[in-house]
Order: sequence, then C-alpha cells, then structure tokens
Amino acid sequence: MFWLALLPVMFYCLLEILRRRPLDEIREYPESTWFIGVSLFAMTTAPMYTLASSSPDPNWVITGVTTGIAGVALRAWAMITLGRLFSRNIGIQKEHRLIQTGCYRYIRHPGYLGTWMAFTGFALTTGTLWPVLFNSICFLIVYSYRMNVEEIMLTATFGDQYLYYRARTWRLIPYIY
Repeated sequence: MFWLALLPVMFYCLLEILRRRPLDEIREYPESTWFIGVSLFAMTTAPMYTLASSSPDPNWVITGVTTGIAGVALRAWAMITLGRLFSRNIGIQKEHRLIQTGCYRYIRHPGYLGTWMAFTGFALTTGTLWPVLFNSICFLIVYSYRMNVEEIMLTATFGDQYLYYRARTWRLIPYIY
C-alpha cells in the first residue's frame, strides 16, 4: 500500500527529470526555486511519516492516488503547452510570448495546481487530516509568493495583454481562485 501511495510523487519526480530544457535558463528569482524545493521535500516527508506509522483505509489511498495522478497529468499538460518556454526558474526568455491556449486558456498557473493536487493526493493516502492541511499550507505560502512574483514580471513584460488575460482567467482553481 505504501508504494501505491507514493505513485503520484514518483510520477511527479519522473516528469521533472524528463522535462525539456527551456530556450534560455534565466534565473531572475533563484530564492523562489530554493523555497519550492524545500517545500516539496517537506510536503513529501510529512505524509511519509504518517504512512510509515499507520494502515490507511484503501478508499483513502485510492482517492489520494487518483487525485495525485490527475495532478501530475495536469502539470504535464501545462509543461507540454508551454513547450520550450517552461522553466522551473522565474524569468523572461528570449522570444518569450504569452501562452493563452490549452490549460492556460482557463487557469494562469495550471502547473502549480497540478503540483498541489499531486502532493495533496499523496497526503490524502494517509487517511488523516494533518498531512493534507500541512501540505496545503506549505503550498499556499510558497506558491503564493511565486505566483505574485511571476504575475508582476509578466505584467511588466506584456502590459495590457497580460492584464486582459488575467482579467478573464482564474489564477489557480476555476470558479474559486
């Protein structure tokens, strides 16, 4: 059951390893990437601690794995939609353009939503509330900062085009946020 619970996290890691390199790696805000790494480590460790000391209900495991795999699929879709413009680092690349197709047609940060779903799904497999809350709070703190930085940079780069895009799309979760 433990390895089944880990599937979304393993798929997430595999996806990150296999991703294409962006056109130009520009590291405008390297501290953001570091914060993401630390939070993802914490978001993996907290549920693992609970899983190691419990026998979760199989229904929670199935729900968590399904949520996690859906999150990895959404992140993969976001990465494919961005293509060579996808980067773990925040910055504007040469020949950068504003992508408004695929999952970006509705959500400005679908890759981040996919990440939250993957790691929250993993936390759900424990069948207890505290890892879900811990992962959600970690995600909100770190990714809110990152989304703010990205949106300031995109507004400065694309101006009214980005403001119009922002006005007609959801930031993270359709119909909620």
